[in-house]
Amino acid sequence: MLAWLLVAAQAATPAVENDLRCIASISQSFETEPPSRRAMLTAGMVYFIGRVEGASPTTDIAASVQRIKRAPGAKAALDAAALPCARQILAKTTLFAQLDPGVTKVESAR
Repeated sequence: MLAWLLVAAQAATPAVENDLRCIASISQSFETEPPSRRAMLTAGMVYFIGRVEGASPTTDIAASVQRIKRAPGAKAALDAAALPCARQILAKTTLFAQLDPGVTKVESAR
């Protein structure tokens, strides 16, 4: 039991913290984006949740995202994180298109 608590209390790696920031940024976007864009946001959310779960299975994603969203200056920081997070996803969609040439091109973010 003590070992589990020690693992859970460890700080997230920078990569995991970045993925959590992307989840928080996407979560913030859900509040303002129209329903027509929510499917794309959901796909991005699933991508980053999978990365966190794979790298750090003991991370409480919901609590971590709430911590990030409640931090001072969070709105501006999460707005700024949106583009770098989108670029990470775009890199993966490009790879997917290379694996399957029949994939429809992804439209650029507007």
